[in-house]
Amino acid sequence: MGMFRGAQIAVQLTAFCTAFYVLGICSFLAIKKIHGAKTLLIAWSIFLCSVIVFVLRNVGILPYNYLTFYALQIGSAAEAVLLSLALADRINTYRRNQELARKEALRVSLENERLVKDQNIILERQVHERTQELEDANENLNNTLSQLKSAQSQLVESEKMVSLGQLTAGIAHEINNPINFVTSNIKPLELDVSDLLSVIKKYEEIDTSKDVEEQFKSIEAYKRQIDLDYINEEIKTLLTGIKDGAHRTAEIVSNLKNFARIDEANIKYANLNDGLQSTLMLVKNSFPTDFILNKEFGNIPEIECTPGKINQVFMNIITNGLQSIVERQSYSPGTGILTIQTTSEDGHVKVSIKDNGTGIKDSVREKIFEPFYTTKPVGQGTGLGMSIVKGIIDSHNGTIEVVSNFGDGAEFIITLPIKYLA
Repeated sequence: MGMFRGAQIAVQLTAFCTAFYVLGICSFLAIKKIHGAKTLLIAWSIFLCSVIVFVLRNVGILPYNYLTFYALQIGSAAEAVLLSLALADRINTYRRNQELARKEALRVSLENERLVKDQNIILERQVHERTQELEDANENLNNTLSQLKSAQSQLVESEKMVSLGQLTAGIAHEINNPINFVTSNIKPLELDVSDLLSVIKKYEEIDTSKDVEEQFKSIEAYKRQIDLDYINEEIKTLLTGIKDGAHRTAEIVSNLKNFARIDEANIKYANLNDGLQSTLMLVKNSFPTDFILNKEFGNIPEIECTPGKINQVFMNIITNGLQSIVERQSYSPGTGILTIQTTSEDGHVKVSIKDNGTGIKDSVREKIFEPFYTTKPVGQGTGLGMSIVKGIIDSHNGTIEVVSNFGDGAEFIITLPIKYLA
């Protein structure tokens, strides 16, 4: 713009002001004791002095000579040297800080390693103590489990004895009738046989040397006296009664054997209709007075099972149904009905046992298969009957379902696979 002198004055004035500004900043940093600020202050002070000399020379206050002419270069060189020294000091400080940082990091690492080792020792001790506590607790649990298993076995045996007692009472009643029939026929049969023997003896005592005709007349008179024809008919009747009683007793024993299946403790094929029939014969004594039994046995195949255990399931459920009917009849007279139905479908056999007894409440239905749960009065049940039933059905890979509305009876639906491992 052709304003060379003005531009020079502006540049020098700006440099002069900037130098004092930087000098003030360096002084502030030096007062704050910032590392390297003193070196920077000295460098800028020297440079500032050279600038002042340069400016004073240019305005004519100082004369032109070698020192004033090269004042700016001398100040810049001195400043560059001092700034280089400051930079070298800064680098050395940075290196020292790095070394200190590495030493600190190493110290922290060693301390952490020591802490980890100490913590591992503490953790190992705590783990050992906890393991010992768990082992002690496990031993106590095993002892408790053994005691519970022993108690459970005793209770299961007790439940079996209860069922056996009920079964024995029924069998005793059932077998007592034919036995009484036999025993009551024996005495009159003995008398009739005695009369026959007396007639035979009279024939044996005939003396051929005497009047035989008179002796025969005497025997005929004796036969009319004892009514021999009636005796013959009575003997036939008595023998028929004894035969029927013996047959009935044999049938009861056969049903008992079929129910218990003592000779079939292992898994075998069996027809559930036969098991139900045997069970019904053995619990017949428990039937209420006013009672109807509906047997709707279908044409079902034999299934692979443990017959004795399955019969125990039938007996428990049927007995409970009969007891439910008797309980309902105690406050609401009416005909008790027990319906048993068997069907087959999709490789399974279903058995439905339905009664019109008191029914089962919803709250009770959810618990009837739990061990030790019973609705019977104290002393009349162990609460294991239905639990045993559930266990037997589960062991045969089957299912048992309860359908009931309180007051409308209950239905137990048992589903068993034809093949045991189905």
